[in-house]
Amino acid sequence: MCSIKQLVLTAIVLLLLTQLSAQDKKVYTTNRIDEVITIDGLLNESVWKHASVATDFITRDPVFGFASRFKTEVRLAYDDRAIYVAAVLHDPRPDSIFTELTQRDDQNANVDVFSLELNPYNDGQNSYFFWVTAANVQCDIKSSITDDDTGWNVVWESEISFNENGWIVEMRLPYSELRIPKIEEQTWGVNFWRHVRRERQWSCWNPVDKEIEDVMSREGLLKGIANIDPPLRLSLYPYVSSSVQYNEESSEPSYSINGGLDLKYGIDESYTLDMTLIPDFGQIKSDEEVLNLSPFEVRYDENRSFFTEGTELFNRAGLFYSRRIGKRPAGYHDVSNQLNEGEHIVENPLEAKLINATKISGRNTKNLGLGFFNAITDNTYAQVADENGNKRTVLSEPLTNYNIIVADQAFKNSSYINLINTNMYQPSNGGIANVTGTAMRFMDKNNRFGFVANGAVSYRDGLSDEREVGEQLDFEVGKLNGNWIYSYQFNMISEDYNPNDMGFLYHNNQLNHGWFIEHRKFEPFWKLLNISNRMYIGYDQLYASGAFTELSAFYRINMTTKKFLSMGGNFNTDPLGNHDYYEPRMAGRYYRGVPDYSTNVWVSSDYRKTLALDMNGGFYNTANEEHGYWYSISPRLRLSDKVFLVYRFNLETSYTDEGFANIEEDDDIIFGIRDTKTVINTLFASYVFNNKSSLTLNLRHYWRNVDVLDFKLLKQDGTLEEYDYSGDDAYTESSFDTNFNVFTIDLVYSWNLAPGSFFNVVWKNYISPDSNSDVDLNFMANLQNTFDASQINSLSVKLIYYLNYQDFVKHKK
Repeated sequence: MCSIKQLVLTAIVLLLLTQLSAQDKKVYTTNRIDEVITIDGLLNESVWKHASVATDFITRDPVFGFASRFKTEVRLAYDDRAIYVAAVLHDPRPDSIFTELTQRDDQNANVDVFSLELNPYNDGQNSYFFWVTAANVQCDIKSSITDDDTGWNVVWESEISFNENGWIVEMRLPYSELRIPKIEEQTWGVNFWRHVRRERQWSCWNPVDKEIEDVMSREGLLKGIANIDPPLRLSLYPYVSSSVQYNEESSEPSYSINGGLDLKYGIDESYTLDMTLIPDFGQIKSDEEVLNLSPFEVRYDENRSFFTEGTELFNRAGLFYSRRIGKRPAGYHDVSNQLNEGEHIVENPLEAKLINATKISGRNTKNLGLGFFNAITDNTYAQVADENGNKRTVLSEPLTNYNIIVADQAFKNSSYINLINTNMYQPSNGGIANVTGTAMRFMDKNNRFGFVANGAVSYRDGLSDEREVGEQLDFEVGKLNGNWIYSYQFNMISEDYNPNDMGFLYHNNQLNHGWFIEHRKFEPFWKLLNISNRMYIGYDQLYASGAFTELSAFYRINMTTKKFLSMGGNFNTDPLGNHDYYEPRMAGRYYRGVPDYSTNVWVSSDYRKTLALDMNGGFYNTANEEHGYWYSISPRLRLSDKVFLVYRFNLETSYTDEGFANIEEDDDIIFGIRDTKTVINTLFASYVFNNKSSLTLNLRHYWRNVDVLDFKLLKQDGTLEEYDYSGDDAYTESSFDTNFNVFTIDLVYSWNLAPGSFFNVVWKNYISPDSNSDVDLNFMANLQNTFDASQINSLSVKLIYYLNYQDFVKHKK
């Protein structure tokens, strides 16, 4: 087997052998203007008659490389405060233009789109995308080569109009909403995109080959901008909110009135300070809770806008999981163990209270990105009382400081290297958790061959019985773009590596090798638009001992027909079985899984239609007759340009599944033989009144039923043998049965009452009956029992108002 050193040398040789000249780039030269432009979508100003034109768009989807038959003409101009865009989008059938109304930032709308891509630093790695739909709904995205920040929202103007030749877009983008370099003559990266929805055609001004997934490396050049001073970037988002919550288990409803502030300040032309003071996250989307039978933590999505916007630098090395901040207190479940005789819990907060959070981030003209993040959560107390009503508090989470520092140097060809440090500190007990890591990516000039790596060292002290130091390394080397892609992947995590105080890791102590090869055909043939075939083989071990854990293989196929029917399937197998060192919940013990295989297929119809349908189904089987199946069906209905519904039904079953049940006092590990059934129903519905206001509904019912049939004892060799509980403390199978339900409703009205300002009204309903051992396989009866349980209802209103410093100062004409 090759050593790591040999593999790295091989990667360097591959890069040197594949240095190809960069693609020629189109150039658009703009001019400074003195004329006042009114953003009305009419293009009456004389400047648009004399501006140079960007045209001759080239298709990217569904097929790359053809001149678009939909003529598009784009013109740009600028002054001291903003850049202006005029796009004339010709269409021979203007009555067929898709004009669906959607919420802001909806990238999957069934609608025609014009998009401007801007990269003021022209680094090929960090760009702004400004979409305007044919219903004049805006979408703004800050994109990097590692992720897209769809939570990034800025204030800009757009208007559209229609005529007998198609439609027109007019835009104004203030410099105060962008980061631009402070140099006399500027060269920006730029591209223009158009989506003709009825033909599902994406075309762009500077060609972007489908073989290259990084579209920013294929931007054209915008020249002519000169002698502009980056303005002072200062904006405030003060808010006030009020809520009422009624818990049927409480005698009275609870009320709250809150106020706070978000602030954005441009420290200079490159770096921005973001702060949130006394934030209120009461209106965020409800988590999709599950009954977790695995030995690993469930990872939930981040829905708080402050932690989703502008965090791309902090996420580069994969060490930051923002849900750790304001998480459930570490001592939440221990409060009941600290009760004195006769005491009961009056209040036990589910989340630590966030006092404030601050982040500074940006990238300078040398392509150096710097980031600083800090957040503080307050002491969190539970309140308990005795029989006489005397109350006292119990500390469930001490005051905690969270900190991140990152430096990221970008290079040509979508390459970078960075250094990041995360730190969690609790002053009251001296507990500290520190992780120092690096991430890097090096690609050849043609963006085909590359080397990607991440590494980190963790240090924890004062948070457990012993000081912990661990390390992690993973890398991938190979051909990462093109029709044929292939690579070798390596992952090493020591048994003491633990980034979970600020990051997220399912489990440590692993050493993994993987090889994959994929062929992607983007050119149409037969009845297909495209097709991809991928094969993977993985070999996994424990890091500490080198013991075998799993040999896995899978094959995947995906394709799209010329009628835009997408479909695919997978086949997965563990031909040797596996050694699972985590399911037993005891160090040094493992469960020996038998060989298994699984397969699934999926189909997705054309989303342009009034009614579309997604379906997915599959099954698995093992050598010891454990088996199961799953399927889902999801119709999507567009009743009009204003009304959209998506319903999803999901069923998952498993029979005679073997899983952990209990550990006895003599360290005997007991497994349960169980049948499980999971049913999930979700409904999303939206009514969009206009491009400024909308009403949305998210409804979800999750039900999981666990029926334990028998018990077995885990032997030292990882196999199971028959086992019977006996004695005074005997358990029955029903003792481990579980019936778990969660029902949530989020009803949200949002009104964009002024640029950057919103008024939101949110009603939430939450039902989660105590899990019980009554196995009820009748879905309707089970649903009725859920509705009969106590509910938590809340209604909240929130006003956020946008204040921009530039709107309050006088500017020279």
